[in-house]
Amino acid sequence: MKSYVYEGIKEGKRVKGILKAKDRRELLKNLKYEGIKPIKIEEKKDRKFTLFRKKVSEEELSFALIQLSVLLSSGMPLTKALELLSSQVENELLAGAINQIKSSIEKGDNLAEAFRRTDIFPEFLSEMLTVVQRGENLEYIFQVAGEYLQKIAEFKGKVISSITYPLVVILFSFVSLFIAVKVVVPKIANVLESFGKELPFITKVILVFADVLSVLLILSPLVLIAFHFREKFIKREKQHFILLNLPILGKLNLYFNLSRFSRVLAMLLSASVPINSALNLAVKSISNVYLRKKFSKLISEVEKGKSFSALLSKEKEIPELFINLVETGETSGELERMLNLLSEIYEKYSERVINFWLRIVEPLAILIIGITVGIIAVSVILPLTEITAGVR
Repeated sequence: MKSYVYEGIKEGKRVKGILKAKDRRELLKNLKYEGIKPIKIEEKKDRKFTLFRKKVSEEELSFALIQLSVLLSSGMPLTKALELLSSQVENELLAGAINQIKSSIEKGDNLAEAFRRTDIFPEFLSEMLTVVQRGENLEYIFQVAGEYLQKIAEFKGKVISSITYPLVVILFSFVSLFIAVKVVVPKIANVLESFGKELPFITKVILVFADVLSVLLILSPLVLIAFHFREKFIKREKQHFILLNLPILGKLNLYFNLSRFSRVLAMLLSASVPINSALNLAVKSISNVYLRKKFSKLISEVEKGKSFSALLSKEKEIPELFINLVETGETSGELERMLNLLSEIYEKYSERVINFWLRIVEPLAILIIGITVGIIAVSVILPLTEITAGVR
């Protein structure tokens, strides 16, 4: 199945959206069925080719789902709530997807499948909707899913805002160093050599460093290409295993994945999704392939009636805290509450690790840059002193 981004006219209004189909002929048939006259159809490429395409963020999805929950709670019919929501949404792709869902429901299509077909909303939402369909808990499902996506967006926002300042400082500092090393120092060295003076040792070192930097810049495209095709040399699972064993990034990756797994599993269980389906979907939320494979192997054992916490205890990568709280949840019958607690704990762990290292990295980076600037300044001042002495 391919994904297509379309623009069209429906009931005199311009609409946009995404549909899955085997080919363009099937897509046109589906659009006709939806009552949409297509203007533009474009096959949706992989993420690497759609870097600059406007996408639907977790924050936008969260707003839409929470708004939908509020509208349904007020007693508004689902189709009317979807129509009103699409008019409030600013993202055209999301508005088109909501209109597409409304049309599918009006034609009697399955609610979960209508959301899944848009290829915008997360898969766990469709699974939760499969359980409730048009039941009384529909607004609760949208609220829970919206709050989860809101937490994801907030966490990402905190991380980005935390690292932005030090990254900007370091970036501009290195740009300044690059200009000094590649432009200022060589020019002063040429002037000094024209006077027949020998270059100071530190200036010679800086010039050698400038040559090395030039070679690295020439090789950088090759490094980027090698990084892009790294899976040709090292399998993704092996890469993620190495990532988990890195000193700081490994902990962050583990904490983030455990937090997301716990949150998704708790959310699905709260929506009465069967444990087997809930585990399958929660495992899919794990971004680390090595860790995901570890968890996937446990699902078949859980289906046989084995304890999830007992199976986790055999995995050395899983922290004792995680295992103990899952075991507590299983024995007390409050697994959902324990999972929510685990999600909050590992979110806070992640934030603590990030904040701790940012407090260290920022002054350390400034110190290194200061020392480097001092060395370059000396390498510039010494030749200037030699030139002044030569003129006198």
